Amino acid sequence: MKKLIPILLITLSIGLQSCNSTVKSVYRDDFRSASKAEIEKIHKEVNAKNSNKSILFLTQIYKGEKIIISQNGKTIYSEYPITNLNNRIATYLSFNNQQDLLLKDNNSKKEILIPSKQSSKHKYIYVMKKVNKGKFQFIITYSNTLRPI
Repeated sequence: MKKLIPILLITLSIGLQSCNSTVKSVYRDDFRSASKAEIEKIHKEVNAKNSNKSILFLTQIYKGEKIIISQNGKTIYSEYPITNLNNRIATYLSFNNQQDLLLKDNNSKKEILIPSKQSSKHKYIYVMKKVNKGKFQFIITYSNTLRPI
């Protein structure tokens, strides 16, 4: 019994930490898809027709704070996106899904890693920011379905 107590305490502390995690990953393809014409338009607009390209969408709760996205030490995006309240999209861009992607939010001082192991399996990655009791949480949805924009 004495040997079980430390194991239970460690398990409990890991469980509590995961409940308060700043990044949550979700895998979904069960929502309504955009039309084929809209899919083609978006792929052409961001040059993401190849299988080694995925599209990153910054969705909700972006209010003009600086977001820096880098890959392999090079900055591929550095702007101040604002979520459009009509379509709930702040911005979107394509990236090489064969390399890890690092997203830095200067407002929350958080860095989110999108590993190539996940992005190479999914064409669309949606990153939503959520604020709960003053704490930021990021929800990353990996999908092969483009939501209507």
